Amino acid sequence: MFHRSKDILNQPEWSNVRALYKSNGFTDEELEKPIIAVVNSFNTICPGHYNLNNLTQYVREGIRAAGGTPVEFGTIAACDGMAMGHKGMRHILPTRELIANDIEMMIEAHRLDGMVLLGSCDKIVPGMLMAAARLDIPAVFVNGGPTLPGRMKENNPYGGEHIDHSIIQQSLGSLNTDTMSWDQYMWLEDNACPTIGSCAMLGTANTMCCLAEAMGMSLPGSAVIPAVYSHRMAIAFQSGKAVMKLVHKGITARQIITRQALTNAIKVNSAIGGSTNAVLHTLAIAYEGEIDLSLEDFGNISREVPHLSPMIPGGPYALLDFYEAGGIPAIMKELETVLDLDTITVTGKTLEENIKNARVLNKDVIKDLSNPVTTNSGIAILKGNLAPEGAVTKPSAIPKDALTFTGPAVVFESEKDALEEIATNKVQAGNVIVIRNEGPKGGPGMPEMYKAMKMLVGMNLGSRVCVITDGRFSGSNNGCFVGHICPEAAVGGPIAYVKNGDIISVDVEGGSIQVLSEDFEDRLKEKVQLPKNKAQGYLHVYANIVTSASRGAVIPTREEA
Repeated sequence: MFHRSKDILNQPEWSNVRALYKSNGFTDEELEKPIIAVVNSFNTICPGHYNLNNLTQYVREGIRAAGGTPVEFGTIAACDGMAMGHKGMRHILPTRELIANDIEMMIEAHRLDGMVLLGSCDKIVPGMLMAAARLDIPAVFVNGGPTLPGRMKENNPYGGEHIDHSIIQQSLGSLNTDTMSWDQYMWLEDNACPTIGSCAMLGTANTMCCLAEAMGMSLPGSAVIPAVYSHRMAIAFQSGKAVMKLVHKGITARQIITRQALTNAIKVNSAIGGSTNAVLHTLAIAYEGEIDLSLEDFGNISREVPHLSPMIPGGPYALLDFYEAGGIPAIMKELETVLDLDTITVTGKTLEENIKNARVLNKDVIKDLSNPVTTNSGIAILKGNLAPEGAVTKPSAIPKDALTFTGPAVVFESEKDALEEIATNKVQAGNVIVIRNEGPKGGPGMPEMYKAMKMLVGMNLGSRVCVITDGRFSGSNNGCFVGHICPEAAVGGPIAYVKNGDIISVDVEGGSIQVLSEDFEDRLKEKVQLPKNKAQGYLHVYANIVTSASRGAVIPTREEA
């Protein structure tokens, strides 16, 4: 196969480029081999990325062992769990596009022949997969692994013995209502996260690592190996070797990331009860791969598969339990009758070959398809006069008695306003809390309403109120919630017309979200005052060009047909 790097490394025309490589210590022999990027999102802020420098060493060794020459560069990696507050969370989703763009610029500028992508957390994983789909070169994704969970056998709201850091925010409501002591709260702060790694529960980070494996972009069994386990280093080495096999066979990312592969990933997401953010990210990956996939498709595909693995926040088990039960190969083996087994993966083999010998090792953690946790899918798409383009919710994280909810609207113009009211106990059971102006354009940046939902759960209101928003939710949220309401308020969507007291009906199983007030349809004919984009810096640019959440909240990278 012709190597792209030869475009700028052939002698004598490109001896000037070779001289620059040689100034770094590269030899003629190394420059004759495929030049493979090791894309490293290491930093010492994000615990999910703290170990990536170590893993890149093993990746480079694997590339060299298989006949390639590794070159390394870095990219940003912000932590959703740290980027809290009214301002911080607005900067998170927009980093996804920055990461994809950075990788594209480096790969194309230097005409590199393949890449191994190392990341672990919420927006980094999809940003890297988007870059792979956009560039369409041989690529393998490696994640850093989840943290080991904390242990709390007594008074654990999840019902198991394992906890993760999201219990702290949930417990803030308990602290504020004096049902938890200060010492108990401080114990959680000190013990919820005992090691480095991505979160111990099935939030967006681990969801996307699981889906990367499910769509064939990571080595089988790699997604949920704990960050501190030695097997993760072995996987990094094998991933370096795997990318060289792809280079030699001419297998590129778009041969792996197909509609069939994304359909497999959506079904796995439903089975594991993955994050609502998987909707945004899968649509964005499909966009970059020029794959026809819609929000409605996501909902229809999800409905084919029930929830099989009750992981936090939709059950008592942590990622460690899922790993020990067999991980993604095991759950895909359980789903093999509904998956496309002919899809090609980064092993160079089909999915069928990869999972041939997989088996479920704990039937409590990964249930049979015939005996699911619930017959509801992990993700549901709702439509109605409040969300004509669609909205997203997570049945696997909603208490059964809250799957249908009708109540009067209490409207907030921002997350900040909502948090102030919740903190002073002004929200009542039976209310539908409407938080608007938090979409991709309106936020801007589509921040998570994570804190509001966690506080309500901690106040024992998680299933007694319903929170709906044009913003997002965290993969760790549970309770009654609906996000991604489209069109968003900032572009004049119906959510902008909701008034206090409007009766809103949410029917998760029926797939609808409606304003029942008789004059609502007439109201929609009126002109609403739209907020101006007052953001500065990159967020100002982002708000002007980002598309609807129903399309993945992407920034267009090509002319539409």
